[in-house]
Parts: sequence; C-alpha cells; structure tokens
Amino acid sequence: MRFLFFVISFLFLISCSSNKEYKIAIFISGEGRSEKVRGFLEGLKDLNLNFRYKIFKGDNTLKSIERLSRELYLEAEKYDIVAVGGSLEAYFLKREGVNKKLPIVLLGGTAIKQWGLTKDLSSPTENITGVDNRNAELMAKRVELFKKFFPNIDKAILFCTPKFEASKFAAKITIETGKELGIKIVPVYVKDVKELEFVISHMKEDGYGAIIMTPCYYTENFLTHYILHYAGFYRVPVFCHSIEFVKKGCPVGYGTSGYQQGYQAAHIAYKILKGYPVSNVPFERVYYPKLVVNEKSLYEFGIKLTRSQIFLVDEVIR
Repeated sequence: MRFLFFVISFLFLISCSSNKEYKIAIFISGEGRSEKVRGFLEGLKDLNLNFRYKIFKGDNTLKSIERLSRELYLEAEKYDIVAVGGSLEAYFLKREGVNKKLPIVLLGGTAIKQWGLTKDLSSPTENITGVDNRNAELMAKRVELFKKFFPNIDKAILFCTPKFEASKFAAKITIETGKELGIKIVPVYVKDVKELEFVISHMKEDGYGAIIMTPCYYTENFLTHYILHYAGFYRVPVFCHSIEFVKKGCPVGYGTSGYQQGYQAAHIAYKILKGYPVSNVPFERVYYPKLVVNEKSLYEFGIKLTRSQIFLVDEVIR
C-alpha cells in the first residue's frame, strides 16, 4: 500500500512538472539574430515545452544593448532562463550581474573564452552555457576555401571591430591563415554606411579584390545588407561566414545557419529548465558547417563552378 502511495505521488509530481509554464527572456542585439530565435522557439515547441517568452531586441547599437541588459537585470526574477543571440549579449548580461541570478543560454556564440564567459567549455564556470558556433575558429577553413574559389585574388579586406577581443581573435586567425596561403588580408573598421561605401568603392584602386566576412555583431546586423549591396555594385566578391548571407546574395559562405544554432540551443535550455545545473550542461559545438554557394551571384561575377569546386559544395542556391 505504501509503495502504491509513492508511485501515485511520483506520477503526480511528474504531471505537475510537465504542466509547468516556464518564463523565458530572449535577448538579441538586432534583427540579424532573428533566425536563431525562430529555430530556438520551434525547437522548444517540438520538445512540447509549455512556455511564455518576451523578446528584448536591440537596434544594433551598443547603447541599446546596454540599456536592455540593465532592463533584464531588473526583471531577472521574472524568468526561469535567458536565451541570448550571441556572445556579445551574454557579455553585457554578465557585466550587469544577471548571470548570478538565472541561467543564460547562448543561441550561437563565438570566441566564448575570449569574451570571458567561461574558463572551460566542457564544464561551464559561469551560469552560462549554450551553442559554440565556432565562427572565429572556422575563419582558417574559410580562408582556405576562399583560395579555392578565388585563386587569382591575393589581397582582400575584412570588416571587424577593434572594440572587443573576440573580433580581434577572429581577425588574427584570418590574417595568419592568409599569410600561409599567400593572401594579404587587411582588417578595416568603419563607423557607418558612408565610410563603408568609400572603402568598397576604392578597394580595387589599392589592389584589393575581395571581402572576407568575420563574425561580428555589427556586420551580422546593420552592415551586412550594405556590404552585399555595395560589393555587388562595385563588383567585389564576398566570402561570408553565414548561410543566411548566401541566401541574400553573398557568392560563397561557410558555416551553419542561425536557425540550426537556435534549434540546437533549445535542447540545451530544455535540460536546464528540467533541473540540470548549468555546470553540468557543457557547451555544444554547432553541428555540421556547410559550404554554400549562390550560383546567380557567382555568375554575375563571371565565375563558373569547376568540377573540383562542385565536389566541395554542400548546397547550391539558384
């Protein structure tokens, strides 16, 4: 009889747990993270999680990110977990002290150690975990692939920001790999669209034949559209680090989609919401980066895929 009582009590507790409504805050620097959010929400729905969420979306400026991180600090006790679009958002929440109050899950972050978000990816040392999209580390592979698709280009520029160690880390990998392959790669920081157009419009005069994109919140957000626009206008090929950018017209890209990263992060968040301590939920590397090409964009640059290039490609967008 006592055993039956324990069984019934256990089933009751499980039933209560499964019906619990979790409250989730989603913090993103701007519209460029929206695919990660979409993947995250669909992932949670597929896991049959009962949840409500509120999105804190910046306007791609550091001021808006700072303001939203303070808002979240004040509202932290309302939520069971915070999902953030990238390492930048997690860094600002950590600085505000939000991570001391509730778990933070990265929907896809890069240079996680460089941001100071953990000392050990296998056993998180802060109250932060999530998906490591390895965008910085993958820059070496991107430069190798760039060489295969644009073998005649020996000078390129990359857009990055010197404000954060993570961006400098990605730029360093890119530049060093370029040296090994005989490509001069120069980092450039622009403050606005006017400066961006000036740089792209004068690239060829200085012998620079292409742009290599590095992971950086400001290129992922407001500058990407303009980089692709002006690069197309001035006929400068671009190698991107995001599949989404290839769909928007970038000729070649290597990486994973924001949707995929967000979907993977949903499973990490699910474990934490169901009781796993963050320290027992290691960061996960993103699954299966892909090489994607935009056939129409390549054609506009007068580039036709060779047999050896086709063998490398995972997906062709026509």
